[in-house]
Amino acid sequence: MGGAFWKVTHMPPKDAQPSAFIRANFRSIWPVHLASFTRLLLQLRKRFDGDLDLAIVLAVIGSRTMPELWARELVDLGHMTAGENTGGKQLPINIQSVAAFSDIPRETVRRKVTILQDKGWVTRNADGSLAVKRDAALELADETGDTVTYLASLLGAFEAAQAGEGVSKKSDG
Repeated sequence: MGGAFWKVTHMPPKDAQPSAFIRANFRSIWPVHLASFTRLLLQLRKRFDGDLDLAIVLAVIGSRTMPELWARELVDLGHMTAGENTGGKQLPINIQSVAAFSDIPRETVRRKVTILQDKGWVTRNADGSLAVKRDAALELADETGDTVTYLASLLGAFEAAQAGEGVSKKSDG
């Protein structure tokens, strides 16, 4: 299912060279990323009852909602979490595809999908395709906020590095 999706959204190979900017500014970017990402993971772990695999399965299913397919209203974070029905558009994905993409065993993915269905966050269609329900966005609005906070921290680190401020100079002022 969905060959184009895997080409567009997969992570680069481990041996890919990091950008020169990140290498040059690693000392100031890395600590911000590490602290902020750790906070985000802890928040997600708490929200998903200690089960980060559950969060990963939901994220993989949700990643099938590609921004270029979003209804205009979904492009804005406020609309995404406001409960309006936009008739979201998702590319199909099934349990096997989630397992293959995430490297989580198929049976584990199946159990996680059942939990997500019980929470009302995921639907499974007759053809086996999975989709994230709007209820997930509504109930996970705080976690979306935590993600935005992480991204804002990272953006701040990049902007500070671009301005030549770095972490140590920024914290001195």
